[in-house]
Amino acid sequence: MAGGTGARNGRRRPTVADVAREAGVSVATAGRALGNYGRVRDDLRERVQAAAARLGYEPNVVARSMRSGGTRSIGFVAADIANPYFAAAMRGVCDVAHEEGYEAILFNVDDRLDVERNAIKVLLEKQIDGIVVSPISVTDMGHLRRAQERGVPVVLLDRTGAGMNADSVVIDNEAAAYDAVAHLLELGHRRVGLVASVVPHERPELFVREDTGRLGVRGAARPSIDRVRGYLAALDAYDAVSARELVRFTYLDAVGSAEAEADALLALAEPPTAVFAADNVTTQGAFTAARKRGVKIPTEMSLVGFDDLDWTALVDPPVTVVAQSPMDMGRTAAERLFRRIKGEDQPGERIVLPTRLEVRSSTTPL
Repeated sequence: MAGGTGARNGRRRPTVADVAREAGVSVATAGRALGNYGRVRDDLRERVQAAAARLGYEPNVVARSMRSGGTRSIGFVAADIANPYFAAAMRGVCDVAHEEGYEAILFNVDDRLDVERNAIKVLLEKQIDGIVVSPISVTDMGHLRRAQERGVPVVLLDRTGAGMNADSVVIDNEAAAYDAVAHLLELGHRRVGLVASVVPHERPELFVREDTGRLGVRGAARPSIDRVRGYLAALDAYDAVSARELVRFTYLDAVGSAEAEADALLALAEPPTAVFAADNVTTQGAFTAARKRGVKIPTEMSLVGFDDLDWTALVDPPVTVVAQSPMDMGRTAAERLFRRIKGEDQPGERIVLPTRLEVRSSTTPL
């Protein structure tokens, strides 16, 4: 192998990840076994040490000295705690931590990857026992893999990670979006608009499929893009209008952008008769835009949103939404994290929690 950091005699120094592969265990378990901390079964410890000897692995003494013992604390790294989804998920994480006799340390990273990287660095310096994180990027996850190499279990919330062997707690975003749009199509709507929040560095790319002339979407497997896929799949299944002008993207950190993009849909020469808002930010934006423009819901525009927040049931009309339980997702993520902290060593698992379509008065037949 080509030389790199720590290379000797033209060969790369074996890493914890190399030892984990050789031993057939997770990186977190290999890190604990090599660092002599945390809970590791005797047979796994022996397997890891034998693999390390075969590879000529030499431990990083500085890193090992920083983790002489656990701190009975875990970290929760949230994309934006002002978003009700993450506030509810945090409650679920904290409840489980307290049941286990641990404290939870919260980091809010404002949807910024650089802030997330720093949050992980700080948590490792604090000798955290494990981390639940809703990662900003699903493709740039080197900092999370490095945490695993230090023996710190990582559980992903609401996202899965490319090439990362970690548990993730998610919903089936594509299926949930499909069902939401299918509900509108079953009511007779054929011009259905979409408003979705995306991140600039992993923005979906719309394209026209050569075989059908209908819209397709490319992009990393993150919730917003999977919901676009579900929207387009429903349009295809019902042979409904598939047009770029009916799809609007907004950025979470752009104040008023969701409302502006929804208003742009309503300002079309032939506006949609129904709108699917693919997250709680765009749901509020679409509802507000219709109110300000004087568009009556549902007689002039049916609306399906995402996330069953309190306000969606209190407004007139109450909003039909895709309901998920972020508190249950937070609890599930934390429960899985503590199983890893206690030594469970199966491969990372994608745990899919259910959603339901809560039908209210904001949708009506065309």
